[in-house]
Amino acid sequence: RMPPNLTRKEKFMYELRTSSKELCDSWRFGVLTTILTCYALFGDDFRLAATHKDYDIHFNLMTISCILVFTIEIGAMTFGREDYWLGFFCILDAVCTVTLIGDLTWVGNELYFCSSQPGESSTAGNAGASAGRIVRILRLVRLVKLYKNYMAAVEQRALEAERIAALLQVRAKQIAMYSTDGEEEASVDQSFAIQRLSQAEASDPRPQGETRVGKKLSDMTTRRVIVLVLVMLFFMPQFAPETHGFKEVRDSAWLGVDMTYERLRSWCPVTASEGSLPWCLSGLPNSNSRPSEERAKARWWYEYYLTEFIYSHHQSSDFAWKLFWIGLASESLGSDTDQDAARYMGELGQLGQPRFLGSYVVPDSEWDTVFMKQGWSQPAVPLAEAVKEKMRLPWMEQCQLFTGLSVVDGLDDRPATDCTVDMELRCSERYTYSETVNTVDESRNLRLLFVFDTRGTTSLEAGLNIVQTIFICFAVGLGSMFFNNDANELLLDPIKRMIAKMETIKDSPLEAMRLGDREFRREETANNRHVEVLSSKSTFRRLLACFQTTAKKQKEPMETIILEKTIIKLGSLLALGFGEAGSEVIAQNIECGSSIDTNTLAPGQKVNVIIGFCNIRRFMDCVLVLKGQIMPFVNTVAEIVHGCVDDYHGAANKNLGDSFLLIWRLSGLSLEKQEKLADMSVMSLVRIVAAVNTSSALAEYRSHPGLLQRDSEFKVQLGFGLHQGWAIEGAIGSDYKLDASYLSPNVSMTERLEAATREFGVLILISHVMINICSQVMAARCRLIDHVMLRGALQPLRIYVMDLDTSYLSVQYRSNDRVIRNRFKVRQIREVRKAEQWTSDYQVREDFESDEDITVMRQPFSPEFLQRFATAYRNYEAGQWRVARDLLLTCNFAAFDGVGSSKAIASQDAWPEDGPTTTLLRYMQDLNFKPPEKWPGFRELTK
Repeated sequence: RMPPNLTRKEKFMYELRTSSKELCDSWRFGVLTTILTCYALFGDDFRLAATHKDYDIHFNLMTISCILVFTIEIGAMTFGREDYWLGFFCILDAVCTVTLIGDLTWVGNELYFCSSQPGESSTAGNAGASAGRIVRILRLVRLVKLYKNYMAAVEQRALEAERIAALLQVRAKQIAMYSTDGEEEASVDQSFAIQRLSQAEASDPRPQGETRVGKKLSDMTTRRVIVLVLVMLFFMPQFAPETHGFKEVRDSAWLGVDMTYERLRSWCPVTASEGSLPWCLSGLPNSNSRPSEERAKARWWYEYYLTEFIYSHHQSSDFAWKLFWIGLASESLGSDTDQDAARYMGELGQLGQPRFLGSYVVPDSEWDTVFMKQGWSQPAVPLAEAVKEKMRLPWMEQCQLFTGLSVVDGLDDRPATDCTVDMELRCSERYTYSETVNTVDESRNLRLLFVFDTRGTTSLEAGLNIVQTIFICFAVGLGSMFFNNDANELLLDPIKRMIAKMETIKDSPLEAMRLGDREFRREETANNRHVEVLSSKSTFRRLLACFQTTAKKQKEPMETIILEKTIIKLGSLLALGFGEAGSEVIAQNIECGSSIDTNTLAPGQKVNVIIGFCNIRRFMDCVLVLKGQIMPFVNTVAEIVHGCVDDYHGAANKNLGDSFLLIWRLSGLSLEKQEKLADMSVMSLVRIVAAVNTSSALAEYRSHPGLLQRDSEFKVQLGFGLHQGWAIEGAIGSDYKLDASYLSPNVSMTERLEAATREFGVLILISHVMINICSQVMAARCRLIDHVMLRGALQPLRIYVMDLDTSYLSVQYRSNDRVIRNRFKVRQIREVRKAEQWTSDYQVREDFESDEDITVMRQPFSPEFLQRFATAYRNYEAGQWRVARDLLLTCNFAAFDGVGSSKAIASQDAWPEDGPTTTLLRYMQDLNFKPPEKWPGFRELTK
């Protein structure tokens, strides 16, 4: 009903929208537009394929009717449909309607330059006709839109019928419930059911038609298919040379007209002096006069070439195009309305005249013999006598500027002066040829024209266009159907099922277990039914079905199927966790049933661990320079650190940006395994150092301009501290975040050990507590460098270093081993390798000695160097600092002649390159190489 209190303008707009909607929903109007759409697709091709030009007026009237109806439809859809105006289908409807104007013959003739002018005009006409046929494919979109409207109407009717049926059932139950005599009514008033439709919608649990997601997906799929097809149709012809006017070779028509024109020009030279005409245009000779021998022979050659070309092209089973008309023209004599000029050119073109040929006149009976050779590879057909007679008479047909005659028999019922080209042939059914080997002045004096009848190819092309249009309609419809089926099967139906399952779980978590049961039961039923069907088939069919099933199982399942099954599994887990108590299980918590909060006060567990602390050197410089790219940088380092630690049975516990806390758990292991695990922890740190310095990914940062500006010799380096002791393992955090970590003073000691690597100029520092649990072989490879009291420690620690020089390593840009990219396969191989490390066959020292990178990094540290430093350190710890000084000054990687000189002692540039050596020398130099009183053998390390 019309809303009250509307203004006059609002009432008019309301009535307009209502009427437009009724017109759009009318099935009669839908049938009319469907019929007219089919005509718009096939009408013009049918006109060319099956009718004569005289019937074009009827097709023009039908096209005008299509334009009017489609324009009314666009207006009605604009006012009667939401989201139509300037939408996808609105624009395409408008374009389709506009393209119909080109189907009007008088409009098409102007657009496609329909005329009897030679060459270029006919080429443009054919190209325009082809473009018009391509544009008509746009009208296929109307069929798609009509199909969508039809399906929407069918779905709406089905939905209305389903709702009414549901309401009837509800009403029947109400009548049965309140009936006093116990008898149910046989029927229910349908009008009452319609009035109660809104109440039935709330109680109807079934799906309410197409969802918005499904409609959007269907529309987008249809649009993309349409756009793809249209783009292909519009742009594929652009890649053909003929579209741009290019041809690979000249055909016989071009060659024939040029050769004939050359003979005509030889008989009558058309290049005359300025202000004069060629002799053949200055006046016709008397009929009784005779030409000179030279001119008569030249005229004979011209007529010979012309007549021979007519014989070979006017009719042949091997040629699709047939010569239809020939003519001459001269702009110098007058315009196309000058009758005297037309008569003059008609007499000039007449063949077999004695005044032009003299003694070279060919008798009528000899034409077929002279001008048609029996030995031609393409057999020719003799000319009809009526055509021969016309050729021997003055040419009378006037086609614009040209005067000529038709070489086709059976057109004598037309007036002699009428242009048979315009009367018989459409613009798309003709092709004109004119000479090309002439100048502008020559073309103004004399021109030659051949018109070919192309109805052989035009009819075939029109028929093929009909077949092509039908095929495209079928392909688009079939493709749209497949797209919709795929969308429903792979996306829409699973989403609907998932939404239904989520609603069920939300309303009743215990129902989730039944969902899993029903899903399992459905799969089992489907499998059993499949087995039963296979059992009734032949052996070959069973083998084929088994092969298809195996191939299907090898494929990865669809994400929607995975998600649907995951929802069922999560719902089942929630139901199992909640139990019958439901939400009260969450209130009691899993472990602490008396609190609704997460229990973060659970006691930890004391464990014995090896603690490693890793730090990225110059990390803040990297952050300031790399900015957003710092994350890939840190992740690359973390991948190396975590991987090497995991290879040797460790675990990366905490990531602090520039630091990593590494743990090797000793609790529960035998002494033998603890020793082996301690060796592997040292080995893992050494492997990390080697991997960081040989990584091609990290080597790229050595040439980073920003990093080189801060450090000209920048490269990624890591420092490590390794210690052993107890720690408390447990959950740390709150209801917002929980972490499993380790709390202990030993963790702080390890962090301070790593910090000391900068002072000593080394990469790995190890406490004597850690050395004590290592094997003797691994302990022997570590060098004792100092005895210090770390800040916060209760006991002094002897510090050992794993001597490594990374400057001798080279970046490995390529790996000789085959890279395995399957993560599952990589984890399998790693687990096998880790299991082998616990066997007695694996020795860490053998792995240490056989590693090429480790051998290269330890190459500078000779046994002599290590012996000298050990002797110097013992004197340092014993308080003999001057002796220790002199021995430390000899700890060079290369020979040094200035040992013991005062210059060598005073100048730090002359000191050895070894970091621990210079650290001890610097410390003793600060105290003038005299130990403090009551020297305890260790010093405090406060930095």
